[in-house]
Amino acid sequence: MGCTPDFDWRDTRAAGGEYWVQLPAKPAVMTRRIHLERFEVDMTMQGARAKENAFTVAMVPLPAQPAQAAGLTQERILAAMREQMLRNIGAPPDTPSQPAAVAVVGADGRKNGTAQWEAIAARGTGRHAAMELRGRFGLWRGNALQIVAVGPDLDPEQASYFLDSLRLIER
Repeated sequence: MGCTPDFDWRDTRAAGGEYWVQLPAKPAVMTRRIHLERFEVDMTMQGARAKENAFTVAMVPLPAQPAQAAGLTQERILAAMREQMLRNIGAPPDTPSQPAAVAVVGADGRKNGTAQWEAIAARGTGRHAAMELRGRFGLWRGNALQIVAVGPDLDPEQASYFLDSLRLIER
């Protein structure tokens, strides 16, 4: 897919080497403390904006044993991340999901298989406008990850390009 003035796709890797992805502009990276249900966790996000749309990959380290014993399981983290994204755009929390295969590659970039993740597509009424979300959620190398494209005028082709560009890197 060629570049357009709004989409200047570039290869971007996670600092810890967990994944690489194509982002539509120069990426920004930040880590912040968020609430997932009753737990506080650190979420590291890497993303870029194109027009009014955001393209991000976010990671949350999987919980240690005490948090798991208190009910914050890997599956619950993924469900909470998904629910929070749906809530952010005003979409129904029971939006159905579909299975999605995400490419797994070696450090050399050669495909080694796929990982099964959960994919969603939703529309909602955000704070000031109708919003659309396309995303995938899964577990990888000790982290819960989400990759989402969200915005008021999301181009389905560009969103698919972004989501399909995700590569999980094996060590």
